[in-house]
Amino acid sequence: MNRLKRVVILVAFLFPLVVYGQAKVGTAGVQFLKVGVSARAIGMGSFTAVADDASALYFNPSGLVQLTMPEGTFSYIQYPAELKFINIGGVFPLVLSDTPDGVITGSIIGIQITSLFSDDMIETTPGNPYGTGRTFSASDLSAGVTYSQRLTKNFSVGATVKFLNERLADKSAFGWGADVGTFYTTGWRRINIGMVIQNFGPDMDFERSPFPLPISFRFGASMIAWESGPYQLLLAGEFVHPNDNLEEYVFGAELNVMKMISFRLGRKTNAWQRATWEEYQEDREKDPFVEYPLMDEDGVPSLDGVSFGLGLQLPEVGLTMDYAWAGLGTLGPVHRFTLGYKLSGIFH
Repeated sequence: MNRLKRVVILVAFLFPLVVYGQAKVGTAGVQFLKVGVSARAIGMGSFTAVADDASALYFNPSGLVQLTMPEGTFSYIQYPAELKFINIGGVFPLVLSDTPDGVITGSIIGIQITSLFSDDMIETTPGNPYGTGRTFSASDLSAGVTYSQRLTKNFSVGATVKFLNERLADKSAFGWGADVGTFYTTGWRRINIGMVIQNFGPDMDFERSPFPLPISFRFGASMIAWESGPYQLLLAGEFVHPNDNLEEYVFGAELNVMKMISFRLGRKTNAWQRATWEEYQEDREKDPFVEYPLMDEDGVPSLDGVSFGLGLQLPEVGLTMDYAWAGLGTLGPVHRFTLGYKLSGIFH
């Protein structure tokens, strides 16, 4: 049994490396799968090695075993051009054990539904630039089931399988994808390590035009860097390797006060950075995936890839409320809101 457990752990760690070796294949479809679902996670930038709330359903399913009670999450994003994003998820522990260190979760299941959709839009054609009298809409949908298992006291694995649908007017495409993650608590200086591969699956076919899923490999670490009285500082960072974009480094911090109020800051940078705005513009003509310049055209630090966040936790009623602001270049800033709820009464 111990030998089998060691084999499972080894495979869980090595499996993401297979994806890391895949070449970039151009722009992938169903881009809504890359939208972070949690205002807390987006506010602090990096979450792969944190994954300690219900939003781990998206960021790293293996981290869900850190939860010891049922928990739900709801996120809303209002994008420009009347696009709306909604995420609803819930998790429920299956096996709980009393240990000298307290109650721990052995296994946990979860479900998650994510949708990006537009309001009705006026149909226009070259012959009818002001409208044909008809309207159309577009939507994306993901519905997934997650299972996470603790293999040892410090190591866990998790996986999500999800149904995918992309629709534009009366045309649509269907497919499926999977996320696989690992989470390791080192036991040294409260450092955690997380890895996840997201959206691994076969190509989808839209009107006989196949396109790959936006596969992404993430490797991250987090630690409680400082704790004094009511203050706690959490630091996190990760490396992101997508199949349709440049690699990214993501860093973030969360300062929690009295386990009630949180302040967050995050920053994304491309693994390959241009020294000046002029170089960034020149390379952007050749490579449209340069997303996060360090400096803007005025020579001041760019807000592209920068995020800020605030959080309010009300443990007496099990409610959390989070907000995040993130700069998205020419699209302008995007605001995210998340509500979370812990059903502590079921077990306590």
